[in-house]
Amino acid sequence: MNEDFSHFISIVLSLSFFIGSIPFGILIAKFFHIKNLREHGSGNIGATNVSRVLGFWPAGFLTFILDAGKGYFPLLLVHLSHKGDLGFWEWVIGLFTVLGHCFSPWLKFRGGKGVATGLGTLLFLSPWAALVGTLAFILSFLNHRIGALSSLLGLLFASAAELVISPPGPHLWIGALMVFIIVVRHESNIDALLSQNEKKF
Repeated sequence: MNEDFSHFISIVLSLSFFIGSIPFGILIAKFFHIKNLREHGSGNIGATNVSRVLGFWPAGFLTFILDAGKGYFPLLLVHLSHKGDLGFWEWVIGLFTVLGHCFSPWLKFRGGKGVATGLGTLLFLSPWAALVGTLAFILSFLNHRIGALSSLLGLLFASAAELVISPPGPHLWIGALMVFIIVVRHESNIDALLSQNEKKF
């Protein structure tokens, strides 16, 4: 990796983390007169909690679109501005965006759970896997009305689809790390699901 490319990647990763760190859920909640979203519902800053507190339309929908956009548009802009295939590095860029969302410096390195931002990232990197995950989420949610369960099942099916679709390579390790982070961020939800205490919509 030459010096110019190293400099380019350093800038892109920093910007991706910064973009990912923008807490759109909190900003949208403030627009709808909720001073601190983390004091309401589950305390999370993502679209699920915004929907629980303020309703899916328009607040939850806007949060979902903006959080997903954090994952998609940095990759799109890099793709348009950089000549040549970034390959593995596109997955690293996506990972940094998810890290920014989950560990936002604006929130003392706390943040969301990474589902929507991860979906936006995957939508750019592997649209078919993103579609499979989205369908799994929708079917699960329609059946169970549990956001966390549906998110985890969507993540599982998207991961399985990516393993089938994608050729083997080091990018899969970055994808696995992304999945691991999102699952860990759902630890409290997994505990609640196992004890059958997870709230339904």
